[in-house]
Amino acid sequence: MPDLLARGKLAEHWWRQPLGPGQIVLGRDPARSKWVVPWDPLVSGIHAELTWQDAELHIRKFPTARNPILFQGQGRDEFRLAPGEFFIIGDTRFTLEANASPPTGDLPSPHIELTASAEELRGIKYSDADERIEVLALLPEAIRYSSNDTDLEARVIAALLQGIPRADAAAVVMLKDGGGCAEPDVAIRAWDRRAPGGGPIHPSKRLVIEAVQRTHQSVMHVWNSAGPSASSANAGVEFTQGDNSDWALCAPFPGDTLPNAALYVAGRVPRDWQGTSGTARQQALKSDLKFAELVAEVFGSLRQIRELQRMHGLLSGFFSLPVRTALARQDVEQLLQARIADVTVLFCDIRGSCRIAEEGRADLHATWDNLNEALTVMTRSISDQGGVIGDFHGDAAMGFWGWPIVLEGDRPVERACRAALNISRDFLRAARKEGHALFGIHCGIGIASGTAIAGRLGTDDQFKAGVFGPVVNLASRLESMTKVFQVPILVDDQTVELLPKATLKEWCRIRPLAQVRPVGMQLPVKISELLPPVGHPSAPSELLVRDYNVAYQDFCAGNWQQAARRLKLLTQDGSARFLLRFIEKHNLQPPSPWDQVIPLATK
Repeated sequence: MPDLLARGKLAEHWWRQPLGPGQIVLGRDPARSKWVVPWDPLVSGIHAELTWQDAELHIRKFPTARNPILFQGQGRDEFRLAPGEFFIIGDTRFTLEANASPPTGDLPSPHIELTASAEELRGIKYSDADERIEVLALLPEAIRYSSNDTDLEARVIAALLQGIPRADAAAVVMLKDGGGCAEPDVAIRAWDRRAPGGGPIHPSKRLVIEAVQRTHQSVMHVWNSAGPSASSANAGVEFTQGDNSDWALCAPFPGDTLPNAALYVAGRVPRDWQGTSGTARQQALKSDLKFAELVAEVFGSLRQIRELQRMHGLLSGFFSLPVRTALARQDVEQLLQARIADVTVLFCDIRGSCRIAEEGRADLHATWDNLNEALTVMTRSISDQGGVIGDFHGDAAMGFWGWPIVLEGDRPVERACRAALNISRDFLRAARKEGHALFGIHCGIGIASGTAIAGRLGTDDQFKAGVFGPVVNLASRLESMTKVFQVPILVDDQTVELLPKATLKEWCRIRPLAQVRPVGMQLPVKISELLPPVGHPSAPSELLVRDYNVAYQDFCAGNWQQAARRLKLLTQDGSARFLLRFIEKHNLQPPSPWDQVIPLATK
């Protein structure tokens, strides 16, 4: 497939992108565009949609794009581009270039081979230091403007061509295992030429192997006999190999920046060198070698920064800012390892999701937006309270506290309960606002505390923070029980025990509801409702809480007739209605023996 080459007004404003299947968005906003043109203010955030199909590039201008796309001198909203043709947006020209698979091979043995240690290169002075420093000063912008590794590599290649005026072409190359006893092959990750239309670059396999595999240092090969140590007798004889280059250099990347990869630069020996001494020419070429090695060092640093940013982005999807800050000061890999921990788990689910999906069949986009808004409310509250975003289950979210770290003085259980109250509050507010994405939508929350195994689950590129154990299943069951008892938040007795009693009334109340035996579980569970403090608009009155508590005491003592009379006065309370139905189902008589436990018929 061909490449699309973008070139702006300045030499450093360019990139080359290989076309592939699917649609690609071209624009200036890296958050919404895959191929970004950050240097041109006349390019809109999303400007065009590109599709490679039937050996042509289909271009469609977005209606929101401010400036026209010029093709063959006219503004066009939709057209097709063949290899060799171009279009213009603002001050940037986009050319479709045919890109045959770049061959590599064992090119002739060099006339001259130059190598230099890092210490030797440090002693070499640039003849054009100011210009090269300016080029290096632009490299930090690469990390800011590059949307991916391909963009970053393209910008580094541009810096090489700008900083080495004698260079005609540059590339990022990589040695690939040839298999068995075969020699490794050279793969080209990114490349470009100073002059457009010169065809693909042909790296010397001999040179790349020498630099990357054998010496692990920068190496330069000179094929032209008019090179740095040529004699006057053959100074005018040309010996250019298949790439139409007289010299090439290869500078490996440091450390594990990009294993078995390097920068490759090739060019022609200037004609005016015939009158200069061999020592002067050799110093000039070593100066180029030094610059390429320095760019390789900077590139390595930029890639490490990108990797840190990528890891930060992954962590930010799971961990709150305080946790990420603490992780930055410790060994992240070790902290994320799976281990036994005391955790508090929160499950939150949307009520009536099946009905919502059924009613939203005609407008799936709106239904999706509503679901996304609901999950945002859940995850934001979990993250704000320092929790870990554990997983999504359709229209439900799970968060947990107590791993990977517990900050000094922190109370994971209290944070989980505060998060639950905030989620319930935000849903209640939105449910009352007509026109809001969550209008009429409610949620149920279950919280349980106990021992579990928590840790990173997945690969380095894609992973999630997982937690497993009976406590996770219990939190999920409690969330389901909120439908049965018709309350927003249920917590288990272990969570209640761990809450700080001294300050409890300042921000919440605990209302014991019942002792139940969920389906499939042997041991009974004491469940309580987590309530906002007295005076909160959504909280039941103190009188209702007190009257239910008295009725529940009668229920536990076996005084079911008295309990029923009290519960009939609390018709607005869902838990009271549930308890009354259970009593009436048994004809106001407790079973014998009476263990105060209510067996649940469904999950």
